[in-house]
Amino acid sequence: MKISANITAFNEEANIARCLKSLSFADEIIVTLDSRTTDQTEKIARKFTSRVYKKTFSGFSDIKQFCLSKSKYEWVFVIDADEEVSPALAEEIKSKIKNTVVPGYVIKRDTFFLGRQIKHCGWGKDYQLRLFKKKSGGYDGRTIHESIKLNGAPGRIDAPLYHYSYPDSTSYFSKLNTYTTLQAEAKQKKFLLLRMVLSPFIKFFRMYFLKAGFADGLQGFILCVYSGFSEFVKFSKMWEERKKGKGQGILLRSPNWIGDAVMFTAMIKPAKMLFKKVVVLSDKGGAPVFENNPDIDKLIVFDKNDSASVKAAVTAVKKENVNCAAAFTPSLSSGIMLKRASIKKRAGFAEDGLFLNLRYKRDKKHAALHITEEFKQILYLLSPSFDFSAARQEIFTDSSEEKAALHKFGILKNTKYCVLAPFVMYGPAKMWPLDRWADLARALLKRHRGLKIALAGTPMDREFEFSVDDKRIIDLRGRTNLKEITAVIKNGLFFAGNDSGLMHIADGLNVPLLAIFGSTSYQWTGPLSEKSRVISSDIDCSPCFEKQCRYGHYDCLKKIKVSDVLKEAERLQLGIKKFKL
Repeated sequence: MKISANITAFNEEANIARCLKSLSFADEIIVTLDSRTTDQTEKIARKFTSRVYKKTFSGFSDIKQFCLSKSKYEWVFVIDADEEVSPALAEEIKSKIKNTVVPGYVIKRDTFFLGRQIKHCGWGKDYQLRLFKKKSGGYDGRTIHESIKLNGAPGRIDAPLYHYSYPDSTSYFSKLNTYTTLQAEAKQKKFLLLRMVLSPFIKFFRMYFLKAGFADGLQGFILCVYSGFSEFVKFSKMWEERKKGKGQGILLRSPNWIGDAVMFTAMIKPAKMLFKKVVVLSDKGGAPVFENNPDIDKLIVFDKNDSASVKAAVTAVKKENVNCAAAFTPSLSSGIMLKRASIKKRAGFAEDGLFLNLRYKRDKKHAALHITEEFKQILYLLSPSFDFSAARQEIFTDSSEEKAALHKFGILKNTKYCVLAPFVMYGPAKMWPLDRWADLARALLKRHRGLKIALAGTPMDREFEFSVDDKRIIDLRGRTNLKEITAVIKNGLFFAGNDSGLMHIADGLNVPLLAIFGSTSYQWTGPLSEKSRVISSDIDCSPCFEKQCRYGHYDCLKKIKVSDVLKEAERLQLGIKKFKL
């Protein structure tokens, strides 16, 4: 009989080599790493086996079941990275699987705490189901304190499995923090305040006196104190989760403008960190920005100009059974939709908040801060527990759709190109003069013979004359949908454009970009990526937020020269000098 050894690990560089050395009896070793692993665990594991996998952690049952699925042989032995197979246990395992009718075995585990084996405290008779036939067992699906469900009664092996889980206090409290968080997220208890007060003392009393923890010396006393404290931490975290509303859902009504929708994506992950379910409600124009986002549980798309579509969206929202919502588009209709969907807590901008009961009021100087800071204030109205430390814009694309889009426009894998987006819907006060854009294109093509330029725009932009007669111009005006132009931007060397939705698409994709600002404020709605740079004249009357220049001179744009843009691009090394043609 052959046997597969299963190990799951997260940042176990201090332990995994010892564990793997003890598995010499196994016919194969499968290691599955939590994808968040950042230390040398993977490198060490590959010295012992080539069967090393990574998986996103969503619970212990899930990651261990994945590891089990990779096993080839009839018998499976499960071990944690901080454990070691004793020589006696290795021999016993080999002997048992040769001639047996039982589907699995529980194995005695000896646990060491601060360097001493704990024989009491309730830890002395610790038997774990670790050896079983693959076809006879599987995990129970629990996020924490998972167990193997076995078809049949197991046998017993008394040869020990050594467990070095807590070599010092640092490791104990590190694991305590992880496990208590998972426990708090997995379930809720009643009478939390009473439990916080009484449970630590009851736990200590049971382990130290009733389970004879005193017989384990000073280590036994410390373990019992720590275990009592872990009860307090567990129930206090449950109280925190209850206060935050964890486990409930949140609806996010996205902005309608594509640029604002991209900037709004930075709010999705923080929402997912706080709520188990995130529903995004989007007008059809900006919906592709949110497709394939792993933090969105439900995307509801509607046409804001179609009353039947709006009604259907309200019905769909009701089915999601969320009790709080945030609207990031300052429109009366958004508040009406949230009210019609019977959502109790409705937050948004005060200017159009007649149907909102939590309102963020902008002051006169609000444009001095980035608009994402205003988005955060709206979410804080729903809960003060939002954590924006991991907030960042994110756009996710489908690889097959991406390849199809590039193929459609003749963009091959080795095609060197940049994307220019000279056009805007807002008005001429946001659009750098087209003759300057044409001069920029000519200069780029002259300086870099192997470069192509993808010209992005809508069907209406075909009315503008773009006087560059060169076969290396790929004119995409009116030929792409939002998904296709996103794919084109993502794979370009760099992007240059006015303050527009496409500029924000490039920013959300973390593509090197130059953004030209005229009448609008780069402080308020500028790009956020470290690879982005803004070019602006910063004259006295700018930003004015007008669609047309009230003075008729458009100096905020005309003072920006082609040489300024080229010089800035090369100074910032946005690929113009670095790519090889």
